[in-house]
Amino acid sequence: MSGTQKTVAIIGGGPTGIGVARELIDGGISVKLFEAEADFGGVWNAEAACGRAYKSLHLISPKFNTQVPDFPMPEAYPPYPNHRQMLAYIRSYAKAFGLYERTHFNSKVEDLKPEGDGWRLRTSQGHDAFYPMVIVCNGLQRVPRFPEPGCPGQFAGKVMHANDYKSAEQLEGQRVLVVGGGNSGCDIAVDAIRTAETVLHSTRRGYYYQPKFIDGKPTPQWMMELGNKFDSKEETLAYITEVFRLAGYDGADYGLPRPDYPLDGAHPVMNSLLLYHIGHGDITPKPDIERFDGNTVHFTDGSSEGVDTILYATGYRRDFPFLDKQALEWKGDIPDLFLHSTPRNLDNILFMGFINAAGGLGDGLKTQGLFVLNYARAYFGKTSGLKRFLAAKKSDTPDLGQTYFIDSYRHQWEADLWKLLSHMRRYRDMLAEGMPAKEEEPAE
Repeated sequence: MSGTQKTVAIIGGGPTGIGVARELIDGGISVKLFEAEADFGGVWNAEAACGRAYKSLHLISPKFNTQVPDFPMPEAYPPYPNHRQMLAYIRSYAKAFGLYERTHFNSKVEDLKPEGDGWRLRTSQGHDAFYPMVIVCNGLQRVPRFPEPGCPGQFAGKVMHANDYKSAEQLEGQRVLVVGGGNSGCDIAVDAIRTAETVLHSTRRGYYYQPKFIDGKPTPQWMMELGNKFDSKEETLAYITEVFRLAGYDGADYGLPRPDYPLDGAHPVMNSLLLYHIGHGDITPKPDIERFDGNTVHFTDGSSEGVDTILYATGYRRDFPFLDKQALEWKGDIPDLFLHSTPRNLDNILFMGFINAAGGLGDGLKTQGLFVLNYARAYFGKTSGLKRFLAAKKSDTPDLGQTYFIDSYRHQWEADLWKLLSHMRRYRDMLAEGMPAKEEEPAE
């Protein structure tokens, strides 16, 4: 169809951006990708402003489900690659599928405005062109987020965010308080003990801590291999929880609060060392902060500690500085996106990669890319499948497991991975309706 000759603009050269671009190219759709930095990588591009990697960082998802199924990581990679290996993999993926020659680097998108049936896109390098469709993949980790409301009092020491953290040398000889119980907060607290004088770790609730290996295998692989061993989900979770406890990964055994939600009710914290170092006195757990008084931090349990540096590992806000906020419909402080990707009020722009799920990159990247491919084909072809989908996105409320997760800022876009992928495949099939036979979606 003539629509395949239309060019789709993709904003962002991180893993999602290149994954989507690859599927569109393989499907015969012209692509222009815009990356603000000098090379691909996104959060894994440690030397760039968008980079969120620090010196000792390793993946928290294992190699087996982080790699794209038809583009495996090198055999020499360990079960949990480091950030340099991950960056090399991303760039090799981009090179293998012809993305370098289709990308404008050092081209920050500064303005994206509706124009006719598409968008006028302008960049810092003077690129100014019309595109009938835009895919936004500029990432979740954009603007550092701090606790709101802030704590009473004034802190006299240094304040950092995980965004600023590059190596433990930044904290040498200091009394450090890490705030935040997610994977970044736990990993940085463990890393900081190598150089800091003392390390305190403040969390607001109980967490489940999962080891990276069980029975000699990456823990997610071990979990998957349980299969249907038990009659119910509850029995399976009870078994996994008991195995973790026997392996020494029950926070309550170390004096931490016991979680008041099920094991899979929050994004998993994969860390084999946090509880180990708490047990050895290298990290001192603390509850939430009550107030500041100079360099003294007072906690809600009545204790207080002298602190030189506070490092907030408290997440990020989405940021689309090139787009008028009023162009989107919002649900609280995040966009209201069908399947966490598709605006209900706009048909020529998609937002991909704006979701959290317990799984590696490879579990979802190809499925998301093929969804975008079918959407682009249906949109350009004005097919019967597109008509059905546009109606569905305004009325359907597919179960992504949202109500199952704990109530927190980041869990607003948490999803049950398998439910999400199942729905994306279902709607992808819907979009394929009415396409010419030669344009039907490729097999996965």
